[in-house]
Amino acid sequence: MDLSSKQKKRSQSREIQIPMDVVTEVLTRLPAKSLMRFKCVSKLWASLIRSQYFTSRFQMVSSQRLYMSLSNHSEGPNPNPIILSSAPHATTPSSFVVNHNLTIPRRICNYNPQYIRGFMCSSYNSSIPRIYNPATRQLVTLPDISSTYWSPECNDTLYCFGHDPVHDQYKVICSRFLTTRRKTEQWVLVLKRGASWKKASPALVDFCPVYYRPGLTINGVIYYLGMPYYTAHVTYSYVVVSFDIGSEEFKTIQVPGKCIVENAFLVEYGRKLAFLDLTSLHAKGTMDLWVLEDAENKEWSSKALVLQPSQLHLVNNIDFTVNGTTQSGKVVLIPRDLKIPSGLIFSFYILCYDLQRNDMRKIDIQGIPEHWFSKKTRVSIEMMFMDQSESIVDLGDLY
Repeated sequence: MDLSSKQKKRSQSREIQIPMDVVTEVLTRLPAKSLMRFKCVSKLWASLIRSQYFTSRFQMVSSQRLYMSLSNHSEGPNPNPIILSSAPHATTPSSFVVNHNLTIPRRICNYNPQYIRGFMCSSYNSSIPRIYNPATRQLVTLPDISSTYWSPECNDTLYCFGHDPVHDQYKVICSRFLTTRRKTEQWVLVLKRGASWKKASPALVDFCPVYYRPGLTINGVIYYLGMPYYTAHVTYSYVVVSFDIGSEEFKTIQVPGKCIVENAFLVEYGRKLAFLDLTSLHAKGTMDLWVLEDAENKEWSSKALVLQPSQLHLVNNIDFTVNGTTQSGKVVLIPRDLKIPSGLIFSFYILCYDLQRNDMRKIDIQGIPEHWFSKKTRVSIEMMFMDQSESIVDLGDLY
């Protein structure tokens, strides 16, 4: 054996074999974009990154930044969303700036958007929803529903997206009020290969979904707002519809009588469903919080939230609306619309309100496209906080 062969053999014997569990731990801490490239390293790595174990581990590691998407609905029914990000490691950011490295396809409409475990789901009016994974940049359009009585011109339709933590399943529900028949149909789609819509058992109270109010998922249950179809025994005007993602059971809960639903929004409060009523925010600096303490017995509690005097200037002369709850339990308040008379202002602010600590923070939104404010008109915006989890799940494996 010559010298070069001996040296090569000794070099190979000194190679350090990195344990696979260490490799897995390192990979879970890399950006999703890098992992998409690393699937080409070997069949072993590709198999690992696509495995259910790895994708679950990856979602447990939070992203270093907070993201939100923003759409201007003054641009028409299919606006082009933009992505904004906070500074790295900022748990309580003071500003968000447009991130030009991240994009969302125009086809993923930002109307009543929902973001769950790294997936975006949205639809416009009665259109079939689309699911988008920003990490893998995959977009899928869900199938249509075969219903004899349905037509988009005469029905109120709401789609909601949720995750069942017990069975690790994603489901989309569709609630349609058939105006020609004066009844509601509920449909369910499990996000998996070969799945199709199936009709669900109806709730005891027939209702019309409030399609312009997005749903909310808490602990494997989807909640959304409905208006009962009036009969002799129904005298209240709104109900909360709950859908257990695991059992696929629909229930209705009467909204508290003193809650002004037109100015109240579904939020999450201590892992419970709640209504945040903004009726008196503008005039008095107060909000009413109604918490569903016992869903089984349909019991609500209420408390008044009073802003600190130093925070009152943040809500003066601006009409706010609730735009969801962050992963850390803070409520996001955004302007209902923006009036820019000068045409020279290309930024605005939103409010992040901690219900538990009664603390309100101002967050500046910067770098907005100039053409959004180029006309003397009201700008209607839709905003969605993208939680700190990313998903590397291949949508082709799910659906």
